[in-house]
Amino acid sequence: MTSTPYGPPDQRPPEQPDPDPALAGYPPPIPQHSATALSPYAYHPVEPVRRSALPDGPRLYQQMLRGPRRHWWRPIVALLLIVPLAVPLMFAAVLPIVLLGAIEGVPDLARYVADAMNLDNLGPAGFLYLNLALAALIPTAGLSIWIAHRIRPRYLSSVAGGLRWKWLLRCVLVTLPVWLVYTGLGFLAQPPASSDRPDHWVLLLILVVVLTPLQSAGEEYLFRGWIIQNVGSYFARPLVGLIVSLTVSTVAFSAAHLSPDPWILGTLGCLAVASGVAAWRTGGLEAGIAMHAVNNVLVFFVVIIFGGFEESFVDTETTGTPMMLVTAVVAQGIVLALILWQAKRQGIDPYFRPTPPTGPVYQAPVDATWNPIPALNRTVP
Repeated sequence: MTSTPYGPPDQRPPEQPDPDPALAGYPPPIPQHSATALSPYAYHPVEPVRRSALPDGPRLYQQMLRGPRRHWWRPIVALLLIVPLAVPLMFAAVLPIVLLGAIEGVPDLARYVADAMNLDNLGPAGFLYLNLALAALIPTAGLSIWIAHRIRPRYLSSVAGGLRWKWLLRCVLVTLPVWLVYTGLGFLAQPPASSDRPDHWVLLLILVVVLTPLQSAGEEYLFRGWIIQNVGSYFARPLVGLIVSLTVSTVAFSAAHLSPDPWILGTLGCLAVASGVAAWRTGGLEAGIAMHAVNNVLVFFVVIIFGGFEESFVDTETTGTPMMLVTAVVAQGIVLALILWQAKRQGIDPYFRPTPPTGPVYQAPVDATWNPIPALNRTVP
């Protein structure tokens, strides 16, 4: 009997084929299965991923619409959509007045609605319509951007994708003390011509608390958010986009109030500039909404309780004084400085941060029992 390294023939291990040199050290070839086979190697077609319209890198608020699907014509389409979207929404705002007139049983319902919307003699019904019509600017601005730019309306509120409610509340608390002093000084410096309270003044106060913040937010969404983002999308440099869009926003907001008086235009421009700068530095409309809403609510409270309600609306005959502009600049500057200080303390990020893609990652199945060199499995006594 001839001895071998493996011992006698009856103690030899079973013969095993030598490994294929072409496969040594490499994974085995993937078996050819049909696409319907229940196998980890089965081929499954992958659906094409549609490119997002959101920016693919950090962006400031005024450049939120500068995404990979940006085109020069999209802001123009958004502008053309404003009126078709606003008209039916503002028409819907008339329905509560019609319902109110029907409940009261007025003989001429059309005349009742027309009188209610007359700013020269604005009662509860007209004040209700005015607030609802301006609040309709919120869905109008959001829908136009969604349709034209394919970006969801929540990114019009902030770079975080929605209103940051805690930050909004903090902005209100920061603005309120300064505006109490500012409104009080303005009332003492220029008291109203009439001290008579309007009819249904309690109902008017309720409408101020409930609807005036929505009316203020509607103006901010259109004149700050919508204009700043659409105009800013044309400029690659953030600072240039901010300056141009903020200028357009300020001019449009001041002109929309129809007063030709330079002091009134300057006062309105202060609010527009402060709100626009706050949107840039905080990445959202919360600060501007807080400043606008606190101003309007306090002014309406004062004029409803102490008189001058009809005089509080800015129109073609409204005039101001240089002192009004000076106090507005000081008050807006203080509030803006406090809000930016709080934003720094709270760590408010002014940038949109794209979310990294998530989902299952394909990994080739591995056979745990497979060994690239079967010969090494041989046992040597």
